[in-house]
Amino acid sequence: MKIKNSDRKLFFISIGSFGFGVIVLILGLLFGLHIGTASSQEDVDLSSKPEMKILQDLNNAYIELAKTAIPSVVKIRSEKTAKSSDSGSSQRRSNPFSDPFDPFGDIFRFFDENPIPRQTRGWGSGFIVDRDGHIITNNHVIAGADKIKVTLDDKREFDAKLIGTDPDTDIAIIKVDRDNLPVARLGDSDKIQVGEMVIAIGSPFELTRTVTNGIVSATGRSGTGIGITYEDFIQTNAAINPGNSGGPLVNIRGEVIGINTAIATGGLSGGNVGVGFAIPINTAKNIMDQLISGKKVVRGWLGVALQPVDSDIAEKYGLKEKKGALILNVSGPAKEAGLKAGDLIIEYNGKTVSDNAHLSKMVAASKPNEKIKIKVIRDNKEKDFTVKLAERTEEVVKAMRSSESAPLEDSEEWMGMSVQELTDSIAQRMGYEGQSGVVITNIRADSPAMQVENPPARGDLIQEIEGINIKSMDDYRKAIEKVKEEPRVMVRLKRASTGASWYIVLKKE
Repeated sequence: MKIKNSDRKLFFISIGSFGFGVIVLILGLLFGLHIGTASSQEDVDLSSKPEMKILQDLNNAYIELAKTAIPSVVKIRSEKTAKSSDSGSSQRRSNPFSDPFDPFGDIFRFFDENPIPRQTRGWGSGFIVDRDGHIITNNHVIAGADKIKVTLDDKREFDAKLIGTDPDTDIAIIKVDRDNLPVARLGDSDKIQVGEMVIAIGSPFELTRTVTNGIVSATGRSGTGIGITYEDFIQTNAAINPGNSGGPLVNIRGEVIGINTAIATGGLSGGNVGVGFAIPINTAKNIMDQLISGKKVVRGWLGVALQPVDSDIAEKYGLKEKKGALILNVSGPAKEAGLKAGDLIIEYNGKTVSDNAHLSKMVAASKPNEKIKIKVIRDNKEKDFTVKLAERTEEVVKAMRSSESAPLEDSEEWMGMSVQELTDSIAQRMGYEGQSGVVITNIRADSPAMQVENPPARGDLIQEIEGINIKSMDDYRKAIEKVKEEPRVMVRLKRASTGASWYIVLKKE
């Protein structure tokens, strides 16, 4: 049936009138309901109750805290040109093993060969640390970026330049060419206590000015598997999600006490489950000052390889609790001072050593050539040593990694990767119990292994090469010999920190 224009007008008027009548009816009912209940509510004034006054004061405090802290927080967008994938599948799939805080980890990836380089974008957060426009953030937020853009709280957007990075602590400094910007107040993370209230600010999923609240759940967290050298995290239950990386963790005085860095998801969803980690601001201060001044980050080097102290070791050394750091190998300054394998370090410059991470943190904060007093337990007796620290250089790091890995015959390089046998002790320490394969001990930055979209990392397990199961170094050698003429080789990897397994396709150099 075709409706004439005049009929159509009447039709819509009728609908409108009917709708208006319904609205009037509903409003009348609600008004009557309000009249009927108003008398019963007039006597209840929650604001007059002491309990409500406390809540109102707390509410107002959160509001003022957010107003104070938000202006110095920025959103960071980073761009880089991604390399195309090597696999032939054209199916679009989600990536279950991607790092949720990797700024260039696409929500979806194409596994088909794409000859055209494509731009990938990531986002994160940061906060302004001086009026010259310096901004601190996480290194992983801007790592490998070709362009960095910063959006201020007032929505102005500027290009930023990279000033310096310290991957060992996951800290980076960028700068915008503006002055008189609002600056964050930096607190003292050494004074924080478990249970104190905090807020996290940032741009999760690019949602700027996002504030979440919680408490300090723990301090001194290490062994998280996040993959940075120095772990000494503040743990919080304030909601942290992808995009919060680099943003501030703020105490109730409006002071930044940490840099939001990562989360534990309890799975592969990448969502917040109330376990977030922040770098203590005191750790960041020293790094920040060195990077802003244009200097390289300098750290002390003791020259020890360490093993965690478990209950059995503590008992053997006469300790009532698990503390200290057990020396596995010595070199450099430690060896020159007389320390040796089997010594249990219990004090560093008069401070009790709680664990390996604590000792590493104190050594890193010390300066080269500084003389440090160290107390150890040896043969059930305490002994004191004075060690003159050296500088932790790249050469030192390479030497340490070499000494901690397998013998040379078990460390042949293939496709830029060095590996070692998966021994029982390594499997237990890294979470590979019941698994088989060989462990990656080092990867060259310019190697074929680092050119794939989901590259391996130090500590990953190689389980299969071109369909050949790898259970030992012998299997590994036979496999790489068999595929040495292949232009492309498919390799299956496993990562202990996530439990994820995945394939990569390596191309010959």
